[in-house]
Amino acid sequence: MTNIGLRKRSEKGCISARSDSRRIGRACAAIIFYTFFSQAFSLNGESMEYPVKIAFLYNFAKFVEWPPVAYRSPGAPLTICIVGHDPFSPEIEAEVRSKSVSGHPIEILTLKPTDLLRLCHMVFIPVTEKDQADKIVRGLNGASTLTVGEAAGFAMMGGMINFTLEGSKVHFEINRAAADGVRLKISSKLLSLAKIVAESGRQ
Repeated sequence: MTNIGLRKRSEKGCISARSDSRRIGRACAAIIFYTFFSQAFSLNGESMEYPVKIAFLYNFAKFVEWPPVAYRSPGAPLTICIVGHDPFSPEIEAEVRSKSVSGHPIEILTLKPTDLLRLCHMVFIPVTEKDQADKIVRGLNGASTLTVGEAAGFAMMGGMINFTLEGSKVHFEINRAAADGVRLKISSKLLSLAKIVAESGRQ
């Protein structure tokens, strides 16, 4: 079955299951969430970790709502900023750039930790920049910027989403309070797939 056929069949099944239990609802959310990954897995000769992670970034954009003031115009780009070393391949970044979210084309920029990151809708901090992560998160205090990291403890230091690895599988944690504090609304579907954590020192 083609990727498109699988996506349509999966979404149709989820629609018909809306009246069923929460367990089925979670399964449907997961099916829809992972449909983009079939393209990432088709890459040959490349480690799957970062194709999967950029697929997650795209899906995070679909399942997070930014306040209207976060966009300079109704059709302005949704900007994903990679801080420091960019671990993603140009080919898969081009695939993500070809997509849009709620009428906003996706723009991907590679910036330095010292650049004005508050203008980004989403900031991804690779593990290579883990020593700068706390400073970057504190510098974005009050900005409606979704912070995503991959270093241990990132969400507990105030980052909003943190990738974790269990064997060969990519998972993620969400610090919901950090997102709520800057008016970012995270879909219940996304929350249902995550481990919810609190910032260190908070209940």
